[in-house]
Amino acid sequence: MSLIDRNWLPMFLAALGVALGLGLASVWLNIERMDLAYDLRNLEKERDRKSALLVKLEVERDNLASPHRLRKLAEKYGLTVATPGQIRSGDEE
Repeated sequence: MSLIDRNWLPMFLAALGVALGLGLASVWLNIERMDLAYDLRNLEKERDRKSALLVKLEVERDNLASPHRLRKLAEKYGLTVATPGQIRSGDEE
């Protein structure tokens, strides 16, 4: 028996072990990639929901603060334009 004939089994087992390790690493990395893709999709959906809510809230704020609405509310509660003596600033003592 030559040297090559005696070393083929350990070399084969080593190559098989490396191949098995690489295969397991590949599967593990693929699972991690899928988890990250799932998390990314959820974050994108959450961002889209929050963006839509922000737009709705901005429209509602603009509606509530519209001059026409505020004028109607002032008339309803009997409010008028303040006279110069009615306005005081916070830094006056």
